[in-house]
Amino acid sequence: MIAILECETGDSSRLQKVFASFGADAKVVGFTEGLDRASKIVIPSGTSFRQTVRSVRDRGLVGPLLRAVEDGRAVLAVSLGMHLLMDVSYEEGQHTGLGAIHGKVARFDFGDHPAARHFVLPHQGWNQVVWSNGCPLLTGLHSGEYFYFDHSYHAEPLDERTIAARSNHGIDFAAVLWQGRVFATQFLPERSGEAGLKLLANFLAM
Repeated sequence: MIAILECETGDSSRLQKVFASFGADAKVVGFTEGLDRASKIVIPSGTSFRQTVRSVRDRGLVGPLLRAVEDGRAVLAVSLGMHLLMDVSYEEGQHTGLGAIHGKVARFDFGDHPAARHFVLPHQGWNQVVWSNGCPLLTGLHSGEYFYFDHSYHAEPLDERTIAARSNHGIDFAAVLWQGRVFATQFLPERSGEAGLKLLANFLAM
């Protein structure tokens, strides 16, 4: 069973519908029992880091999520879900994350980029993603595919070897993270057309 973490947006149900279209047993869960029974876990996006991490803590989900990582179960975190995996986020203050992947979440800073005025936030819409390694989440896809993004903050892992793919919005940033059986995408695969469906099918096949 694939457990999709319940969130306050409609992302959970959209992901459930995609996995159901593949014939998978996917359920939206909000409590520990659903996570403990799951063979795979999906952490969808949310409205803000502060609200999402508070919801996860209030429902007692931190322990089960970290146990899933330690047990080697496949985990896919999407957009703000990616941020939740990091040590700390600086969105709306400073907030502690799960620490499953070491690093921080920071707002885009275009600095003295000569074309900075052209890079608005949020970074919303289709953008190209490039990679060169053999991340299993990207099997059957070609580097340079376009995916759909919607974010103003991005993950900065301490170990750059966890960055499986990158995109650019004024600066290069991590578009896919990969550490063991933990995968995270900054883009929204459920809104990314055929490429996004292929990526979700790859996760299902793990």
